[in-house]
Amino acid sequence: MIGSDLLEAALAADRFSEEGKAERLRLLKAVADPTRLAVLDRLAACGERCHCDLESDLGVPANRLSFHLKVLREAGIVETDRCGKRVSYRLADRVLERIHAALPTSSVGCELICVPIGDESPS
Repeated sequence: MIGSDLLEAALAADRFSEEGKAERLRLLKAVADPTRLAVLDRLAACGERCHCDLESDLGVPANRLSFHLKVLREAGIVETDRCGKRVSYRLADRVLERIHAALPTSSVGCELICVPIGDESPS
């Protein structure tokens, strides 16, 4: 099992390549919607939930929820299990850590030279 520091380092090593940026954007865009964020919150809190449970939990119409779940599936954020007509959703393995690692962080990338700006005028 990979520790969270190692996972973040592995993602960070590639974060500034074109593919790394595309992956980060794909994850962040997928969660940057109130309904999709609510789905993530519910799945993180309750574990696996079927479509109908998510529908009633969140008060979202079935067609709209299906669209949002499709976006989350395509981004690799949720996984599904089908049993007859019933489809259950769960968070993909370590997805919360992947999303966290996709966020900007001060410990990765270029060192910035910060120059204090003061009210003093140069002598």
